[in-house]
Amino acid sequence: MSASLGIVRHATRSRAAILALTAGLALSACSVDKGDATATPASSGKKLTLGFVNGNSIEFHTCLQKALQARADRAGVKVLTANSAMDPAKELSNIDDMIVKRVDAIVVQTVNIDSLEGGIGRANRAGIPIFLTSVASVDQSTILGAVVTDVRKVGRELGAWLVKDAGGGPAEVGIIGGAPGAAADLMNSAFKQSLGGGATVVFDQPAFWQRAKAQDVADNLLQARPKVSYVFVHNEDMAFGVLAAFKAAGRDDIKILTNGGSEAGVKAVKDGDFAVTVSNTPKSVGEMAVDNVVGLLRGTSGVKKIATVPDVLVTSENASEAPPYCS
Repeated sequence: MSASLGIVRHATRSRAAILALTAGLALSACSVDKGDATATPASSGKKLTLGFVNGNSIEFHTCLQKALQARADRAGVKVLTANSAMDPAKELSNIDDMIVKRVDAIVVQTVNIDSLEGGIGRANRAGIPIFLTSVASVDQSTILGAVVTDVRKVGRELGAWLVKDAGGGPAEVGIIGGAPGAAADLMNSAFKQSLGGGATVVFDQPAFWQRAKAQDVADNLLQARPKVSYVFVHNEDMAFGVLAAFKAAGRDDIKILTNGGSEAGVKAVKDGDFAVTVSNTPKSVGEMAVDNVVGLLRGTSGVKKIATVPDVLVTSENASEAPPYCS
């Protein structure tokens, strides 16, 4: 048999194996069997390859990917990337693709917790562990681990700040949220619960993490609830859209509470455009994700399965001390 024929047959077998695996994944698409997250520790000499499935392309997500890639480069870890563009179906497709590529673990910045369960099941059945960033609201026995932003804590902190700022008295509060189905829901719920009996949420609409959409929603808010005095906006990019709407309407009396800690966001707090923000940087998320995935894959002692990213409530008093946001 010629060498070229052998190569052709080998390539054919490889394609067949990939097609068979892909077909199996397709057949299991409707299943939410969570599988088994047990992973065999990798040897210290094995070069690891991670798949990173990002959820979007806004500043948080691009900074997260930069930080993750930079940390992986320093650790000698290869990273394959994909972006789900806020589409749960695309996220599942991206996970399938990483399974076919036989990465050592898949890191996911999820679009939707509910649909993610199907992806976790597929990966586990293929023997590839899933690691989550930002949230871990799943059965933790089914994942390798997670680095989380405690979004409930973010909601509680901002709610507590509002109550204190309002002196415990009555106040109309608006919420302009992200995309329903993941971190936004958790943050929203904690924020509302922390308000107690004084402040009242009179408006709550999502803007799907889009600045222009947030500006439109803010216009709707001003028309529907002109007496609103506080607005909680789920991230700083949307908050700048809200700020633009308020400035256009001559409403500098409404206090904007938001989340992120970006350079522009911290400056907005210093300038008085935002009343407060919470810094929980994607730089920290990305770096901790690589460190913890590698540690968990190699069975390193002392590595936490679920680690929480530190956050800082940023006001005009401490804005100069906010941690760096991006790599």
